[in-house]
Amino acid sequence: MSASAASSGLPIRIALFGAGLIGSKHAARIAEHPDFVLAGIADLSVDAVAKAYPHVPVRADAAALLDEIRPDAVIIASPNQVHEAHGLACTERGLPFLIEKPVTDTLESAATLCRAVREAGVATLVGHHRRHHPPVTEARRLLAEGAIGSVVGVSAVWATCKPGTYFEAGPWRKLKGGGPILINLIHEIDFLRFVLGEIASVSALASHRQRGFAVEDTAAVALAFSSGAIGTMLLSDAAVSPWTTEQGVGESPEFPFSDENGYRFIGSAGALEFPNLKLWTQDSAPPSWTQPARARALFAGRLDPYRAQLTHFRDVVRGDAASLQPVEDGALTLAATLAVAEAAAHGTRIELAEPAETGQSRA
Repeated sequence: MSASAASSGLPIRIALFGAGLIGSKHAARIAEHPDFVLAGIADLSVDAVAKAYPHVPVRADAAALLDEIRPDAVIIASPNQVHEAHGLACTERGLPFLIEKPVTDTLESAATLCRAVREAGVATLVGHHRRHHPPVTEARRLLAEGAIGSVVGVSAVWATCKPGTYFEAGPWRKLKGGGPILINLIHEIDFLRFVLGEIASVSALASHRQRGFAVEDTAAVALAFSSGAIGTMLLSDAAVSPWTTEQGVGESPEFPFSDENGYRFIGSAGALEFPNLKLWTQDSAPPSWTQPARARALFAGRLDPYRAQLTHFRDVVRGDAASLQPVEDGALTLAATLAVAEAAAHGTRIELAEPAETGQSRA
């Protein structure tokens, strides 16, 4: 990176690939952040994007933009199928980058990108923004420190009803790969990996009965963790409920805040509800079903996870912090999510390789 970006007194000049729904969120956070300046945008819709960002160079060719503006870092928020190419363009130029989830669209392309990043020694961060939520980091700490004893299992529900306009705006969402497994479950898989450790195997069932589209609208997932814990999740984008992480944690204004918990972690000495942390324990030891469990509400704070993620990326770019999720770790979340899709399609149990077997590393 440049000497100017390394200086704490000067902003990091950042390029943005993709100015769509998530790209515009990044652009807004960059504009508000004192340590960044938006130096250029790469997007195929040049005229429309240039009109929205009149003071920023906009180009259709991402690699050409990098050579023209020579930024200090990049945020990749382009379509999934070009994540590999865009990540390689950054790697070839030695530029640290934040890449939106999923890290790429296939395991093969993820492996290619991970190999290039390792060989070049480029710093990376995957945009699973929930890792920066205070309730997430607090839940991880509580579980790791044994607040509920040994984790036995987890039970979760993620259910909401996407309107018809959602599918009219993106007809591809009616087809294979456009359902809640690959679009929404990937966030929950990453959260579970972050707080409970690696997933050893998955089983799943899926249904498209509610809408009749080619893609699933509902799925039930069983997870086995390397730690020995097991878990279940009911997932649907065709059912009304207050139980989604988006609603429970209040992460975005477009999702109504429900203040409800969709997760229950069960342990040998207690239980923990998430995202509004409620810790259940018994007063006496050893634990017994004849004793009442008493609840204690915990407060972890609230913040904008996208801004917190950007601040963490600043520290990664400047070499002041290790990445919370490099591309190798993002590839493990992708592998587990794709395994759920495969298990649901074929009605089988899928065993996942350990990170050491894939040449990847744990977070």
